[in-house]
This record gives sequence, C-alpha cells and structure tokens, in this order.
Amino acid sequence: MEREQRDARRALRVDPLSAAWDAGIQRDYVVMEINRRPVTSADAYNRLARAAHPGDVLAVYVYIPGVEARAIRAVRVDAP
Repeated sequence: MEREQRDARRALRVDPLSAAWDAGIQRDYVVMEINRRPVTSADAYNRLARAAHPGDVLAVYVYIPGVEARAIRAVRVDAP
C-alpha cells in the first residue's frame, strides 16, 4: 500500500494482489491504527508494518472518506 506525502496515512494505491486488498482496504482510506497503536506518520506506519511477521493478522483501523465512516479490517501478513 502506497501513501501520499501530504497525509502519510492515506492509501494512494492498494495492490490487487495484496493482503490489504483482500481485507477490503481501498484507495484513499486513511490508516488510523494498527493493532490499537496510533499511526500518526509514515514512520509510525512503517515501524508497525515492519514489526509484523508472516502469518500475523493485523487489526487495521481505517477512516473511509466519502461515507464518513470508520472500520476495522483484518489484514493477514504475507510471506515476503
């Protein structure tokens, strides 16, 4: 999942072959938390994502623009 510079938490693109796609995360969703840890910057996102191991399931709390909703998506970490 790529993120923009102006809001490092916003998904620019979600790869259709990724676990994020399978979990229903779409372009422009804003990642607010991963496993109840706040994502406030690109560094925070990268740190939390790198700490995950293949087979882990991450609870990703997202804001969905357009419908002004929030949701939790379960994302299974793929093997590299």
